[in-house]
Amino acid sequence: MPTALYYLHDPFAPDPNCPARFGSAVIITAEGKILLEKRKDNFRWGIVSGDMHATETFKDTAVRKTMKETGIKIYPDQLKPLKVFDDPSRIVNFLDGNIYRIVSFGYVCELDAIPETKVGEESLELRWVEPSELTDLSLVITHQEILEYYLKLKQIDIELPYRIYRQ
Repeated sequence: MPTALYYLHDPFAPDPNCPARFGSAVIITAEGKILLEKRKDNFRWGIVSGDMHATETFKDTAVRKTMKETGIKIYPDQLKPLKVFDDPSRIVNFLDGNIYRIVSFGYVCELDAIPETKVGEESLELRWVEPSELTDLSLVITHQEILEYYLKLKQIDIELPYRIYRQ
């Protein structure tokens, strides 16, 4: 059973009842592929992401979450800023009743070769995918927004199906 529901541009999304959460999201690429994780919190595919700790920078968060979720050691200078994703409709609703607006600083980390990976505690599976394969996957809607921005920036002409979903 999912423990989190994610919303973007959804008129039926619940209103936040907690302060906004800030974090980082990282698109990791190698050999033309993108690393995705199947998340335990909603059984959908997403990119490396997570909440920022009080003593961290956005880059620190990206480095920590990448190691924790994938086993890949990256360094702050490998992170290329993508964009701040701060649309007020980016909502996560946890089944414990806490509802947050989520703000993510997006990065891209381009690796030369596909490294060994290790599935972290928050994931069910890791997979390297061709950009064209994204259309066949159920993506976390807030991560889809980041991937779409990246694909457009890279001039990769792939239209991901927009899915409003509630599990």
